[in-house]
Amino acid sequence: MKKSSATLSQVRDRLQNLEEQVRLMDKKLQFQSGLPHFEFVIESEGEELWSGMDLLNRYPQIFQKYPDRELVISWRSSPVTLI
Repeated sequence: MKKSSATLSQVRDRLQNLEEQVRLMDKKLQFQSGLPHFEFVIESEGEELWSGMDLLNRYPQIFQKYPDRELVISWRSSPVTLI
């Protein structure tokens, strides 16, 4: 697989944008009963490494812990996985 040439600063900016978008979706869903809430998921090689809402702070920690692995960021709702 092709490695990305994005800097950590660029990745943080992208994560901030993604985190804000998902947070807004989650906020809208909280006002509608019976609909699921969202959370981020970081996976690598089919293994879930982390899940939660604090993506901006957790991603750099996981990136440093697994520097040679390709990390996949997605989000899911309970009980259905969207991505």
